[in-house]
Amino acid sequence: MADEERKPVRDAYDAEIVLHPFRGLTKRVFAIVKFSYKIAGKNCELMKAEPLLNNILDQSLDPRLRPGCDFWLMKRSADFVVRGSAYAREGKPVREMQAAVQIGSRLKRLAVFGNRRIGWNAAGRPAIAAPEPFEEMPLIYENAYGGIDFRVPVSDDDPQYQSAALEVDWPGLYPRNPFGKGYLVDPAPAENTEMPNLEDPSDLLTADRLIVNDPERWYLQPLPWCFDWVHPFTWPRSLFFAPEYADAWFPGPEDERMPEVKRGFLAHGYRTHLQARGEDEQSLDAFFQEGSYGLVLSGLKGNEPVMIHGMHPSEPTLAFELPGATPSIEIDIEGKRTRVLSRLHSIVCHPAEKRLTMVWAANCDLPRVFMPGIHKHIPISIFVNGDAPIHYQAPPTVKELVATAEANREKKDVQSGSG
Repeated sequence: MADEERKPVRDAYDAEIVLHPFRGLTKRVFAIVKFSYKIAGKNCELMKAEPLLNNILDQSLDPRLRPGCDFWLMKRSADFVVRGSAYAREGKPVREMQAAVQIGSRLKRLAVFGNRRIGWNAAGRPAIAAPEPFEEMPLIYENAYGGIDFRVPVSDDDPQYQSAALEVDWPGLYPRNPFGKGYLVDPAPAENTEMPNLEDPSDLLTADRLIVNDPERWYLQPLPWCFDWVHPFTWPRSLFFAPEYADAWFPGPEDERMPEVKRGFLAHGYRTHLQARGEDEQSLDAFFQEGSYGLVLSGLKGNEPVMIHGMHPSEPTLAFELPGATPSIEIDIEGKRTRVLSRLHSIVCHPAEKRLTMVWAANCDLPRVFMPGIHKHIPISIFVNGDAPIHYQAPPTVKELVATAEANREKKDVQSGSG
């Protein structure tokens, strides 16, 4: 069902049971549970549940792959995501400011600027205009560094020329963030070009760095800096989905010349390792991670201190602790009930609304094969924190679907005959 139609299964949480693989002979059962909290001073208080979002099995979703999916079954680490805007203090317009988030010892800062135009002097060199004042600036990837310079030509000799790749890619596209602004390859003046509003304060753009000149040197440009979900079709996340087909148009180096490697966001030799391994579960696990640079975290257990600065309209800083209780998840298969390990998948904070959500998952092997679409009844349930069971809802069987289709056809024939 669509997200707007989904209702949480309980007032205190939402949950879903998923069998995997999604088709054919299932081998494992997964439980996904989402809790919602209100930030109240230093604490987080349980509030009415929000629904799980972006079910990849929902064929009505368009597009199917969206940033911020609660239905990924396996994550090796937890994504910490902060969504919202930067607010000028006391509502007094500013031209620039900093926003920051910290969880435990991990701190990430963001330089936030008002709208800035790129001008061109008499010598044809770019110049960055002063920022315009602002009171609120959305912290989204559309406002971060990136974009597409369509002035970069496609060579007739390029194997991707006249291919389907041109519909979703371009040699002048900034692979890390095609949705952003400020990315310029061609040195010729480009009118009405905007600077990004969001930058890494440790790696700010300068007029001398604006023009890339050679599209193969895209990797030397600043990383897009944000706290939001990372889109599935941005590099390097896309690389883990399909190593052979979803790399950058001009693949970058695999050593410390690549900023992601130098800063510890990618392993040395990442592409070689992926190609050797193929599209196995480990590479897909990395694709499932949707946190931004520096905010994919291992070892979170609850009670970690959180600080969010500059993202509430009236409070300069929010400081609180994450909920400390790991949920108890039990899986019952044909009457055998087992407690399984819960893993934290994501923490999503909306500081302006003082709320956050946490998604946990657990799984275990199935003792025998169950086939959704063949078996009408599949006896699997989950228990969350000792609550009443949530039963697996098997989809209609092929036999039932055929019978329904046949009944509809007969009904249509009768109506046509009556007409």
